[in-house]
Amino acid sequence: MTWHKKEIDSTQVKEIAARFGVDLLTATILSRRGITTPEEVRFYLEKDLRIAHNPFLFSAMEDAVDRILAAIEDGEKIKIFGDRDVDGITSTVLMYTTLEELGADVDWALPNGDDPYGLTIRAVDLFVEQGEGNLLITVDCGISNAREIAHAAERGMETIVVDHHNPPEGLPEAVAVIDPKLPDCGYPFRDLAGCGVVSKVVWALRFAQSELYKQTFCLMNVRPGNGTFVIEAVKLRNLVVVDRIAENLAPGLVRIEQTRLVDFFAGCEILVYDAPPQARMLRELFGPSVEFGLSDTAPQLAAALPEVAGKSLLKIREQQRGSGYNDPTLSELDLFVELYVAAVHVRSPGLFADFRPILDLVALGTLADLMPLRNENRVLVRNGMEVLNSTEREGLRELISMQNLLGKRLSTTDVGWQISPVINASGRMGVPGKAAELLLTNDPARRRELAEVVTGL
Repeated sequence: MTWHKKEIDSTQVKEIAARFGVDLLTATILSRRGITTPEEVRFYLEKDLRIAHNPFLFSAMEDAVDRILAAIEDGEKIKIFGDRDVDGITSTVLMYTTLEELGADVDWALPNGDDPYGLTIRAVDLFVEQGEGNLLITVDCGISNAREIAHAAERGMETIVVDHHNPPEGLPEAVAVIDPKLPDCGYPFRDLAGCGVVSKVVWALRFAQSELYKQTFCLMNVRPGNGTFVIEAVKLRNLVVVDRIAENLAPGLVRIEQTRLVDFFAGCEILVYDAPPQARMLRELFGPSVEFGLSDTAPQLAAALPEVAGKSLLKIREQQRGSGYNDPTLSELDLFVELYVAAVHVRSPGLFADFRPILDLVALGTLADLMPLRNENRVLVRNGMEVLNSTEREGLRELISMQNLLGKRLSTTDVGWQISPVINASGRMGVPGKAAELLLTNDPARRRELAEVVTGL
């Protein structure tokens, strides 16, 4: 066999090594893979879950969360329907266990026997006939089931689609469709596995338990210009920037009501970093009679991020220029947004402490579906493999034991060759529910029985 290496720029390799503090071999590998931008490199070198994308970047995420929470509050029966492969099985288990923890009346189903891929008319009718409620959530399927979802609506059942497959021309009429491959979905990474998309819904549901859910507020920064003052502000909702404004104004030449600022800030709390100088510049610009009612975040940010204490945004930005991941074009306002979000994550450790344990299933599904290990998939799988190697999920431990892997440091190769195939086999043999039940049951004897069945298929 002849290996043909991709030609690379040696200067670029040296720049990557110097910028990110890696050896030349690592820099060469990154260069050959085309991983050269700070954002992409960061996903390869770091494992902090806080660098993963915000789930509310999905334009339909809030609709999905609201409908699920309403169903839980009203005691509606929720039915989850997934696919028969590893990704579908792990997606189903993950969604089921999360909703159960949140107090939902929830059940699940997978294709049986020779059932085709995806939701079927028969499955919908069975849900209705069994009195299974009126909220259906499809996971790792559903995007191509417009006819079946329309039939569900005719029978009084609303649907949420959580999928990752390519969308057809005609989308299903669902309450919400969460799919990173939708052109207008808003999400910056299209290659999540089905279980990866489900994990985003899980994170969003947990965030919805916090006081910040659906809260809209503004972050503002005022800085001197050339004889003017530049006012920049963003509007955040669920920690996602949803609007932005910038005004370059000369003192004494315009009244506040003549600017776009009044409408932009209407009804919103205005947060600033280091309020005294911000208030002084606003008074100089609009006069002492104009009151903005600023809330100073500097003390909270200093408590959460001690390295910024006593420093201006300009000083923090200058110090960060030595970081390989730093964007030299980052504005003071954008830096303020990054610091504020980071501080929220530090003050809310449960968001990630509760999220990380589910990543064993996300790693299994992502690897089994052969999704590209780039961008946030690397962070999810890297953390997921660590969780898998110390998993407290008894069904997985039973399966690992049956495969003679207990006590071994599991690798992605072990997952791909010895764990995923036996779970997949249950789907090919028409009994994916056996694998799902193995991951869910609390009965030790039943776990042993199911592990023997699944590994013997």
